Amino acid sequence: MISLLLCAACVFAPADSLDVRRLARAPVLDGRVDDAEYGAASIRIPTATGEVTAWIGRRDGYIYIAASLPDSSFYWGDDFVVSIDPDGSGGTNPGDGDRQWYLRRVLDSSVVLTASGGRWETPGKPTLMLGTARHHADGDVASVSNAAGWTIELRIRESLLSAPRLALRTYNDAPRGWWSWPAPAAGAPAQRVERSPDQWVVLRLR
Repeated sequence: MISLLLCAACVFAPADSLDVRRLARAPVLDGRVDDAEYGAASIRIPTATGEVTAWIGRRDGYIYIAASLPDSSFYWGDDFVVSIDPDGSGGTNPGDGDRQWYLRRVLDSSVVLTASGGRWETPGKPTLMLGTARHHADGDVASVSNAAGWTIELRIRESLLSAPRLALRTYNDAPRGWWSWPAPAAGAPAQRVERSPDQWVVLRLR
């Protein structure tokens, strides 16, 4: 009976939300990531080449999203895709103003997208390439690649977000495959998640 009373007093975070806690200090945006800098990992994504580890934290007006991706077969187009619904409006298609950082292993080829008309890319409109600057008005990115895999850090201005939702997706060319967080519905491809904000995870800024 006592255990039942205690449990009734507990407050559980919903399964489709993730707390984003304040980091003890601002990470150095150099593409190198680990638990010492970010604390315990927030997200783990099983893939065919091992587990992708991801961290999320906030500090000094920025949200930091970092990942370590095991991948010994270098390919410039391997990617880590961060999709954000800034106001948490959801929807079955990307809503106007939703943002996507399409970050490739060779960062120069990465792009930053803003959804319009339910699409990530607008026909006839040029796509903004990150290039060598590693900088966009909304944030900054850095990455390091070696024989065992690659790591990446993305810093986004917190002022862009009010009640954000988040989805992550990665691609590896060998073996060729896509994996996402949250995981797709049974039988659906991982790429479906980044096109469906209703499936993204609510971020609770602490």
